[in-house]
Amino acid sequence: MALVTSSPAWLAFRGGVRAVRRRVAFAAGAMVAAMAAFAVGELYLRAAPPGDLAPYLPESDRPGPFRNDPTFGVQYRSLDALATDNPGRFDPYRPLFNNPDGPRTWAFFGSSFAQAPKMLADTSRQFVPQRVIFNLGKNEPLAVRMAQASFLLDNGLKPERIFLVCIPLDVHMLALHGLDQYRATESGALVYAPRVPPVGGGLIQSSRLALKGWTRTTLHLNRPFFPASALYSRVDSVVRADLRTAFSGLAETTARHRVPVTVVLLPSYDQVLRGAGFAVQDALAEDAHAVGFDVCDTRAAFLAWPNKPGLFIPDKHFSDVGNRLLLATIIEHLKANDPGAADLPNPAEVRP
Repeated sequence: MALVTSSPAWLAFRGGVRAVRRRVAFAAGAMVAAMAAFAVGELYLRAAPPGDLAPYLPESDRPGPFRNDPTFGVQYRSLDALATDNPGRFDPYRPLFNNPDGPRTWAFFGSSFAQAPKMLADTSRQFVPQRVIFNLGKNEPLAVRMAQASFLLDNGLKPERIFLVCIPLDVHMLALHGLDQYRATESGALVYAPRVPPVGGGLIQSSRLALKGWTRTTLHLNRPFFPASALYSRVDSVVRADLRTAFSGLAETTARHRVPVTVVLLPSYDQVLRGAGFAVQDALAEDAHAVGFDVCDTRAAFLAWPNKPGLFIPDKHFSDVGNRLLLATIIEHLKANDPGAADLPNPAEVRP
């Protein structure tokens, strides 16, 4: 028996068994360590999700004013919810609601180019005292902007005209998140349902760690490989379909309340100074005209300006010169197309 157990073949066999056991033990240990690391990462992301993950969490506790909506993705729950979301900015306008004798009002809905201090809305206050200027001073995604305008009309705001101010980046936001990705959480926050693959999608939707990894790939976006700069040459068909849906939704409401809309198309820094194309403005103009909106495309005025760098401040928003040129161009457009604009100031007095 001793000869058998000490034979070279037997010793080799025993060594092989031990090697297999070591490999199995190593693999089991590695698996346990990986599972432990996964569990720790999962617990951490559930306890303290990073800011870039929060917009994709349907159980987010962030408060917000929204409910789900089949047209715009989300809509405001109530005027009070909107007021809470715009503290100190909404309440001064309450006397305008359901007021048949209210003042003639321009309502601005747009990005920071319209909403930020010293931008278009504030410039209009300065040079158009004939109108009350309504704007909430808060930047919202384009679809939310249209939802807000529709909601306010349905709740008693009756402006003389709505100005929907659009820049190329507004359309890029729909390339990031399509309307079918918009969601309102139970607490009213706006979040986005990530695009997930048919295989493994369940894991991504149920695991914070998997979701975090997936968002790093950018494949969770509506059009993940469509850069913002591409909008200067073409507008993706999926993005275009969302634009048409949102425009149609707003047009239905404005037609019902008989409030005209002017879509104001602003050029970007790259378009004015670097010769970028205007495919995105062309698409916006076509889709706005299709639903009966007035369109004021301001590109010609900006491209003709002799000192183009002077139209912008360092962050590429418009300067005072740029905003005055913008407003003068809008007034010229209204005077040429709207008999009710006769009392507006002479554009030459606004023009820088």
